[in-house]
Amino acid sequence: MRLDVAILGGGIAGLWLLARLRAQGYAAMLFEAEALGAGQTLASQGIIHGGLKYAIDLKLGQDADALADMPTRWRACLEGKGDVDLAGVQVNALHHLFWARRSIASRMTGFFGSKLLRGRVDALPEADWPLALRDPEHVGAVYRLDEIVLDVPSLLAHFATRLAPWIKLCGADFRIERMGDGIAALLLRDPMGEERRIEAARYVFAAGAGNEQALTMLGQPASRAQRRPLRMLLIEGVPSPLYAHCFDTSDKPRVTVTTHQTAAGKLVWYVGGQIAEAGATQDDAALIDAAKREFATLLPRLDLSTCRFAGWHVDRAEGATPDGRKPDAPVIQAHGNALLAWPTKLALAPSLADTLLPMLPPPAVGAIAADGWPTPPIATPIWERAAWR
Repeated sequence: MRLDVAILGGGIAGLWLLARLRAQGYAAMLFEAEALGAGQTLASQGIIHGGLKYAIDLKLGQDADALADMPTRWRACLEGKGDVDLAGVQVNALHHLFWARRSIASRMTGFFGSKLLRGRVDALPEADWPLALRDPEHVGAVYRLDEIVLDVPSLLAHFATRLAPWIKLCGADFRIERMGDGIAALLLRDPMGEERRIEAARYVFAAGAGNEQALTMLGQPASRAQRRPLRMLLIEGVPSPLYAHCFDTSDKPRVTVTTHQTAAGKLVWYVGGQIAEAGATQDDAALIDAAKREFATLLPRLDLSTCRFAGWHVDRAEGATPDGRKPDAPVIQAHGNALLAWPTKLALAPSLADTLLPMLPPPAVGAIAADGWPTPPIATPIWERAAWR
């Protein structure tokens, strides 16, 4: 099979790029070895950050700059007016929130009221605070951010429906035929065990941790990729929805909470932030104990006594940085006609595609078909797979 572009990896980075390429007339296909969104995409919280999360040390840096335009880009797409049509994708929350503990609320007033942030942050009156935060003895302020929260399974289903003819399921093991420092052909196995030879002008690897295998095949050191693990927390049976960061004077929120619903109709809080960073070295029992103490400190009136808890390990894979910290923006590494890509965050998928597209030659192959080659399923949400305690 001849293609203009072959994409490996069925997460948000590969799917967004495929949608852009198909819209511009490229003969492009995406190949996924497991299920769409199975790695970091479904493990994300669905927040379309505008960078203010990285201002919680009362500064704005490069992280914030890279993300500043993303909420506007995604909102346009959700309205069917952007470079990728996402009309119909479920939005869980129109705004994500910041809440500050009473002890530091006064420090936030000047910062979030500055001209720099005007229009991106609004202080909420107490009457509009979500139920979980209506504890004025311990919650000092709540701010509404210009950030939306998406239902990631709905986002994946949208791409799967619209792009199904060009998304193919393949085996986890693949081979490449080298051509200089690039690739002459990609050799994949379809679900029937038949080896398929893919020849493309460009090969884009957007497989997260799977990119490390491609680096090795291309003769590159695995150190050109990095991982930053964490252990997310799930709380099932919470009393009400919450979409918020807890503000503190560090470079990460103490907790970041989004809300999801199980197939059985139960609400689940999915919790990241500092607690998940610290959880990377803990087992589930230790994580859950730490979480109970943290929420007892932050929201002591909140009753979680009847809830069930679970941990979820996430191995965030990224392009390497010299100090091992999170990259400020998407990372792309070129090796001949092979491009290895990491979006860094779900919200930055549009930015990654913007950077990749000028690196591709114009479309040349024309119409393509792959008869009898199945489409991969959509991965099961993690709150349906968690080991509850």
